[in-house]
Amino acid sequence: MRTKLPLIILVIFLCTSYSGFAATDSLIIKGRILNLTGRLYRQAPSITFSRNNILQPQSELSKQAPLQADGSFRVSLPILFSSEEIYLDYSGKAFTTFLGSPGEIEITFNGDSIAKAKKLFYFAGVNATANNLYPQYLASLNNALASNSVLGTKFYETYWDKTFPEAQKAASARAELRVSALLQTSNSVPDKALTQWVQSIAEDERYQNLYEYLLSNQLDVPKSDSWLIDLKKLTKAPLTAQHVSLADRISSYADLKKQLWANGASPKVNSLQVRLMGTMIKNNTPGLTDDETEKLDAIIDRGKAEKIEMDFLNNLYKKNTALLDLLFAYEAESRFNHTQFDSTGSDFLNARYLPKNFYKFSYKNQLNLNKYIQTRLISPQFRQSLDEIVRLEVKDSVNINKMISFANLKATPTEVLPEYWLAESDSRGNAWFNSITEQYKGKTLYILKWNIEDQKSRDDLEYAASLRAQLPTDVEFIYLHLPMDENPVSYDLVKQYIVRHQLKGVHMFINSNQIIDLLIRLNPLDSGSYAIIKPNGKFETKKAPSPAQTELVLKAIREARN
Repeated sequence: MRTKLPLIILVIFLCTSYSGFAATDSLIIKGRILNLTGRLYRQAPSITFSRNNILQPQSELSKQAPLQADGSFRVSLPILFSSEEIYLDYSGKAFTTFLGSPGEIEITFNGDSIAKAKKLFYFAGVNATANNLYPQYLASLNNALASNSVLGTKFYETYWDKTFPEAQKAASARAELRVSALLQTSNSVPDKALTQWVQSIAEDERYQNLYEYLLSNQLDVPKSDSWLIDLKKLTKAPLTAQHVSLADRISSYADLKKQLWANGASPKVNSLQVRLMGTMIKNNTPGLTDDETEKLDAIIDRGKAEKIEMDFLNNLYKKNTALLDLLFAYEAESRFNHTQFDSTGSDFLNARYLPKNFYKFSYKNQLNLNKYIQTRLISPQFRQSLDEIVRLEVKDSVNINKMISFANLKATPTEVLPEYWLAESDSRGNAWFNSITEQYKGKTLYILKWNIEDQKSRDDLEYAASLRAQLPTDVEFIYLHLPMDENPVSYDLVKQYIVRHQLKGVHMFINSNQIIDLLIRLNPLDSGSYAIIKPNGKFETKKAPSPAQTELVLKAIREARN
């Protein structure tokens, strides 16, 4: 069996340096597993601690703490917010959520009591009271939600059919119910950190429910409810999974608004101010003469330009078109964000621009954009969050270069990197596909049809590496990258994406002629669709579950193996 990874997300182990975060604090986590047996140690020799990044909800940032022979462990995590939810996962055997802040936390639990004890984890140090009471709060919350089905277990059955004012009242009542469960905890005086933690989650869920309502009905925020676009709360602690989920829905709402309003946006939204244009050219165009710099300074100072000066700016622009095109695209979206949200909301969306579009840019351009965007952001949390995930995004640059520089791909898959096989051919699609499947006859094949520009494909493939790691070596993944009719994407970006997301397996790059030939053989031949071929070479199903449907696809593949 391959090494098992978590089902929900592909955990990224943080072996990169955080020295770039000048203002970042650290959380020291130490502790001990009592009564750690030799057998348990061999089964699970480390504990994984994970935290969130507000700009990229699908990536949980994790670090392993190796266990010592006596069961002790110690690890350090960066903290970008003053407090953050941290997730402890002991190899799937024990799991808990706790609140971390700069300082030191000590965690103790008993190896003999895993899956038995009503309360397994005990905390000391920073936020100790909140962390020790949190499981009790969750139990009280579950009771409250179960006993009030209208606001609890059946809340969403009627929520979407309400008017917006009714939805607001319901969302507020549900938030109050979540907070009221605090009264059932054992302490007579509520702990300040726990209260803040619970109130933050309840309020973030309330906001998210309202944004979900607006999204599902494609509605704009009513003018009378402008408080919904006052997003100062995005920079406030604690950083929780609910906080990140809210930020993601706000992002989706902003994307929808941009899509709906793009054709009606005024030229002022899509154009750049002359002062900004001049500054961008000055700061990003090498080899400017003293005379050119002087003219630029004059234009920047005045904030406007005559026709001859615009011609001058355009000529300078041509000296570094590739980079300036990137920066101008960012600034155009930034200006749109500023027209729709408050300064914090637009700052968040500006920080999110690069993570949202990672797949479009080479890692060199990712670094260039990050360098520029950092100068335009206000919130230190957003700047640090962006820098953190950019470092992770480009950490595979050596392997990406190897993948991209490999030339002369053949119809027969070539192992370009360990467990990464690439193939390309001008043969007829059916004949080529059949030759590939024949080569792997005797194995169960999971066929993944995708395109890098398809959002559903990218969402599904977030789970592919984790899924593959849970399957035996007699199962192989065959990826078919399907071409788009317009503006075909660079295969270099596709290869970069493959390495970055650890899409190990066999990759076939299909051209437009082959896709027509394959239409009947692989119907449906759509991005984000999947199939399973049995070891005898016959299809088990042409409509298999996606990698995101982990349990369903695992069951389907295992049945096909038999």
